[in-house]
Amino acid sequence: MSTRRLLLVFAHPDDESFTSAVTIAKYAAKGVEISLVCATRGQAGSAGDPPLCSPGELPQVRERELREAAQILGIRHVEVLDYKDKHLSEVPQGILCEQIRQAIRSYRPQVVITFAPHGISGHPDHRAISSATSQAVRERSETLPVRKLYHCTIPSTSPQPPGRTLHTDPYEEITTEITAPTFVPTAARALLAHRTQHKSVEGVFPGITRGDLSRVRHVNHFILAWHNLPGYRIVGKENDLFAGIPASD
Repeated sequence: MSTRRLLLVFAHPDDESFTSAVTIAKYAAKGVEISLVCATRGQAGSAGDPPLCSPGELPQVRERELREAAQILGIRHVEVLDYKDKHLSEVPQGILCEQIRQAIRSYRPQVVITFAPHGISGHPDHRAISSATSQAVRERSETLPVRKLYHCTIPSTSPQPPGRTLHTDPYEEITTEITAPTFVPTAARALLAHRTQHKSVEGVFPGITRGDLSRVRHVNHFILAWHNLPGYRIVGKENDLFAGIPASD
């Protein structure tokens, strides 16, 4: 059986932990080789309250936080692109697509994960990275090793965090549920590694900064957006991102 490889493509440091933490930790523990491409250093984010660094230091601090969270989750490779936070939608999509394809050629994943088109929070950078990743995989699929592309999302049945509005998808449109309650403490540690973003982390997962992990998601939800597995059908909900992919891939 060949090595299973998973590539995450997101816009900001902390996207990986907010969207897919227990999934990443679960697959890393199973020996899957996980890589992450992060398009920005999150320089438009918060420096904390009170500030943990100056605005000029924030990109370097957030990259360090990202690498710490990645280590906690078991992500083996982290590649940070040098785009400006909040300006990703201004990057010509063809350029961004080619950088994503280069990462795919380097890390050779069978499975790729990015945001759903709505970006969950609706952030323009989230939408841009979703669109570019989807185009990168679909347009050159015959030359790439990717067998499945997933969009991470939240079901419409989920409670909304206080004071926030998240974009969701109907539960019946969600194809895949990864359940991993054992990895909730790992997910929490990764979220808390993004120290400058503690207000956002606490806002989405109330109580986490005080040791209450009850709001940390033990199930992550995905939509299988594309695959090139002839005859592959989903009955009910998938519980494995690599389902249907031949062991020899």
